[in-house]
Parts: sequence; structure tokens; C-alpha cells
Amino acid sequence: MTILENRIYRSLCYPLSLIYGVVVGIRNKCYDKNIFCSFKIKESRVISVGNISVGGTGKTPVIKFLADYLKAEGFKVAILSRGYKRKSKGSVVVSDGMLVLSDIHQSGDEPFLLAMNLPGVPIVVESDRYTGAQLIVARFQPDVILLDDGFQHRRLSRDVDIVTVDASTGFGSGLLLPVGFLREPLSSLRRANLIWLTRVNQGIDTDALISRIKKITQAPILLSNHRPAELIHANTHDHLPLSFLSQKKVLLFSGIANHSAFENTVEALGSNIVFHKKFPDHHHYQTHDIQTIAALAEKNTIQLILTTEKDFVRLKNLITDNLQIYYLTVEIQICHQEENLKSILRSILCDAE
Repeated sequence: MTILENRIYRSLCYPLSLIYGVVVGIRNKCYDKNIFCSFKIKESRVISVGNISVGGTGKTPVIKFLADYLKAEGFKVAILSRGYKRKSKGSVVVSDGMLVLSDIHQSGDEPFLLAMNLPGVPIVVESDRYTGAQLIVARFQPDVILLDDGFQHRRLSRDVDIVTVDASTGFGSGLLLPVGFLREPLSSLRRANLIWLTRVNQGIDTDALISRIKKITQAPILLSNHRPAELIHANTHDHLPLSFLSQKKVLLFSGIANHSAFENTVEALGSNIVFHKKFPDHHHYQTHDIQTIAALAEKNTIQLILTTEKDFVRLKNLITDNLQIYYLTVEIQICHQEENLKSILRSILCDAE
């Protein structure tokens, strides 16, 4: 049982959820009525990728997919993120498109991961998104700025709002923080230009989720899966076929928001998951964490230790040569309604060419 399923907790915190909802509603109304101002970046198009729930909807692979897609179409792309749980302040250039200029502690794990995987794409972290966008325009002159986790950050005006929804979890109880895991009420989906369902292959009842969304908004819906792409050895960086995981006794460890999605992906590849060591999302690994993992592997006589790529970038400097750790990369696979995405992008980018 999670804390959100505990009746006593829910009863005690329900009034706080109502208060939170009122505050969020007033804030959004102030932006809708232009009492709070949004500032437009005229030199670049801004595409926001966000969600209305707390973490784990798969925004980072979506951002990577969009960056690769737009680059392939000939557009100059930059990424702006707040750099969640970074240890720096102010504006930090994570990558200038040629070199990665900051470490994971300065940038945050997700921007750092994107910088490692997206050569040619400048990446900046700044909690004030308008300030960050101004820096990006002045230094890199992109055609498109991808705004990571930007749905609630309305001070920076955007041309497109994409909201990602994890089909494997949906909207949970449909309640707001701290009783549920929604940042905003479901009615906020009306601000979105596109609803992007992720992990559709892990969804229990995707049709019911789509029906629920359609009752709220007329925004087009796109369906995608998180497809495992590569299995990579953490020390040697050798690439192995995914079939290497079949029938292996595997120890998983992860510090992500959706541990179950990782488990489901590995199980679908034919692995026998003996144990899963779970850390908090964005966990900063220490030497004792690696020692714990090694001890668990020895105790359970496992054949392979496996983690996510996002976890790997947070611990790669801690891995010793004698510890056989692998990580799994994932990529977005659009499985339905790709034309909805192409149509929206064409509508805002046709005059940017």
C-alpha cells in the first residue's frame, strides 16, 4: 500500500487538497484573464512538453523524440529545462550543441542525459523559463525551443502545449496533491493542444482513458510506447542484443518515478527479476548504495544487474570494474495518430522555415 492509498492519510490531507485546488484555480484564472502576464519569445517557436501529474509520464524520451524529429526536418532546436534537483542556481548552459559544458550536479539528471544523447542541440537550465528562453535566443538563435516540464510554468508563452499522460497509471484517483498525484485538475487539459499518451502497451484500459480525456478536451490524442532500444554495459559500453536478457536472473535497481514501468519492460524481454532495489526519484547515488546493490546481487546469485539510462548517468563514476552493471535505453515508438503531431507542428513551423 502506498501513502496515497492510506485512508487515514487521505482523510487528514483532503482539506489540504481542496485548498491546493483553489490556489491552482486562482492562479490559472489570473493567467487566463491576463492579470498575470505571459511573455512571448518572438524569435523562436516554443513547444512545451509537460503533464498534470507528478513525475513519471515519460517526458524525457518525448523531448528527445521531438528534438530528433525537428532536427531531421531541418530546424535548429534548443531545449530549456528547470533542471530539477540540480545543485546550481541561475542559468546554466548544459550543452552548447558541440560540448557538454556542465556536470550532472549543475544541470540535473534529465538535462544531462539529454545533452549526452543529443549532439547539435543546445540545452539550458533555468527556473525562470522566460529568462532562460531569452538566453537561448541570444546565444543560439534556434527555430524551436522545447520547453521541458513547462505546462505549469505559464510566464513563458508557448505556441504548442503538449501534455503527456502515462497510460499505465492514468490519472490515479483523479485527486489533487497531496491526496492524489495531480498537479492540476483534469479540466486543465483544455489548455493542451495535444494529449500524448505514453506506455500504451502497458495500459490496463487505454480505451477508457481516452474516453475520459475526450469528455474533457477536444485536443487531438497521440498514442506511443516506450520501446527498449539498447542494452549497454556500464563499464565497457559494449552494446548487447536485447535477447541477452532472456531467461537471465536479474537484479534491478532504479531511482525513477515509475518503478513498475521499468519492471514491466524488463519482464517483457524475458528476464527473471529476482529483486528490485527501489530508490527515490532523482536519487543521487553514493558509494554505499553501490555496495548495497553488490551485496544483494551476491546474496541472490543473480546473473545480471540492470538499471535505467537515467540512473546510469547519476552513478557512472561510482561503478567499479568488478561490478557487472548494464543499463537499458528506451525510445519513443508512435503507434497511432502520428498525423496529429505532424499537423500541429506544421501549423506553427511553416513560416519558420
